[in-house]
Amino acid sequence: MGSTGVGKTSFINKVTGQSLPVGHELDSCTKEIREVRLKRGKRNVVLVDTPGFGDSSMSDTEVLRLIAKHLVTSHQAGTKLTGIIYMHRISDSKVEGGTRRNFKMFHQLCGSEHLRQVAIVTTWWDKVDTKTAESRENQLMTGKTLFKPMLDYKATMMRHDGSSATAKDIVDHFLRLERMVLKIQSQLIMDKMSLPVTDAGSVMNTDLLNDTRRCLDRLEVLKDELKRTKDNKTRGLLEEERKELLAEKRALGGQIKSLSKSLNERSFFSRLLGL
Repeated sequence: MGSTGVGKTSFINKVTGQSLPVGHELDSCTKEIREVRLKRGKRNVVLVDTPGFGDSSMSDTEVLRLIAKHLVTSHQAGTKLTGIIYMHRISDSKVEGGTRRNFKMFHQLCGSEHLRQVAIVTTWWDKVDTKTAESRENQLMTGKTLFKPMLDYKATMMRHDGSSATAKDIVDHFLRLERMVLKIQSQLIMDKMSLPVTDAGSVMNTDLLNDTRRCLDRLEVLKDELKRTKDNKTRGLLEEERKELLAEKRALGGQIKSLSKSLNERSFFSRLLGL
């Protein structure tokens, strides 16, 4: 798992020797869950490639729903995970708010008790000088809204330098681990919770609700300003902002629809937010 363009598919290609299509940094070639099977020694291994967060054509809530659906169906088919790799570019000079939220969501998806079976893998080491990369790595490891909360629960920090050797070493790290049931699987299957009220879904919900309320509040302010304003130039600027906010409102409504499984959930959020 990880953001779009972080190198998830390239990593699988390095491990397997296959040539799965790879997207560029801003647009993922992976639009659905893909399973890739291989043997490591005597072990049969399945690597699961997921769409990236921050994709230009798919919202993060859609990506979460796809991943959650796969985790449920694979568990019901008798497949259990031995570990999860979360990938992050060491070349990123800063970590945006949406990415920090996804770190928190991933933590809740796994559950603190399973983080011993998580590898946080930094990529793109060949794109940055070593001193800068090591400084960023330290920031990621010590930042309270970055990877420190997961490392405190014994997640492992690893580096992938783009070579087949490091990719295979990372896969081999998981071969000695026991199988597990992730927190989100337990909540969706055993507890029969819907995705929006799982711990991972709640992280996404909080941001969606806050963004939507901010958007609606600003639309109300603009409505009043347009009533009072007589200057044509000012009115034009206000109308342009209003159009942008209406487009944002539609997009947020689409994400809420994607995250909410049932009509009752969608209706509740729509009434709550006036969508």
